Amino acid sequence: MEAQRRQFAEEGYFLLENVFTKAEMDALAEQIETYQRRHEERLAQVGAEGISRVGEISFTSHIAEMDEHVRAFILRPEFVAITTQLLGQDVDLYWNQSVFKGPDGTKEFPWHQDDGYTPVEPSPYLTLWLALNDATTENGCISVLPGSHKKGLMPHVPSPIGLVCHSADDPDQGVQLPVPAGSIGVFSSLTMHKSGVNRTCGIRKAYIVQYSHAGLKDARTGEVLEDKIPVVRHGLPAETP
Repeated sequence: MEAQRRQFAEEGYFLLENVFTKAEMDALAEQIETYQRRHEERLAQVGAEGISRVGEISFTSHIAEMDEHVRAFILRPEFVAITTQLLGQDVDLYWNQSVFKGPDGTKEFPWHQDDGYTPVEPSPYLTLWLALNDATTENGCISVLPGSHKKGLMPHVPSPIGLVCHSADDPDQGVQLPVPAGSIGVFSSLTMHKSGVNRTCGIRKAYIVQYSHAGLKDARTGEVLEDKIPVVRHGLPAETP
């Protein structure tokens, strides 16, 4: 993994291909879709909720905390190996959410840094963008700005579709990062990224798993973020899935 670590340090991201099988992704998607459907039903009543919009894009969070099978998945040895290589010997699950992007869309999800939504200390944490089905140029894969993590946390401007830290009109629109099903886009929470429009007739399905140093604090209040699932302690799995 040394080459990936070098790319991560220099560019702020890398792609791990074929980490999980299609069967594993189909099984995980089936678990996740139970919660996503409930969320979509709620969105149908209100139209929008935060940055989720009915029929367009849904961010369904805290699934691992609600589902024992998904919780076991985020504690798998593959994630222990990745996080200890990049974060160290004591790691917690910081956040997890499915992101389902609906078909025939018209809007990108704008350029942002994950830290822009909730600044934390120590920063950065680690975002693992897991494709439940193929994320392609046509269905709205992510794009990243290589090296943008070195700029630190940038100002973010609110918009109707999410926080924005880099203009869509800027000549530098980064590089697209298609992610095949079962592969993982790995990036720093300070790496600027966006996702494109889903121009297909199917749903683009992703599961975002974010890991942090244990004892993470809210950078604005200094309070320790409680109730995080421990993943690694002293370099060893903290729980047996």
